[in-house]
Amino acid sequence: MPTVAAVLGALDAPAVPDFLKAIDRAISLAVRTLIVDLSRVDFVGISGVLALADAQDRATCNGLAMLLVPDEATAGHTLRATDMADHFHCFPSVQAAAEARRVELAAHDQLEQVRVSSAAG
Repeated sequence: MPTVAAVLGALDAPAVPDFLKAIDRAISLAVRTLIVDLSRVDFVGISGVLALADAQDRATCNGLAMLLVPDEATAGHTLRATDMADHFHCFPSVQAAAEARRVELAAHDQLEQVRVSSAAG
């Protein structure tokens, strides 16, 4: 089961330190997957976008995939306006993100089993 970090309110310069602390806590709890739910964010500033990129780097360094669930009118719009949307794996809902990751991990695990069988054979 992926770890979900829900963000509320604004993700702007004043909110970034608390956001990154919360992300660090979520990263320490997560196993393989961190979903950042931005569906209840009402504003994302450039500092927020940079914090999301930082969070993704932190997650990657800890062996995690970070998936975003942006609200299209706020976070999604800001990510597109800053040309950062392609930097993230975005999904329309937490459920869609979790299912996509489940399928990806199942395929990866299946491939690993084939590799182990081939090496043993």
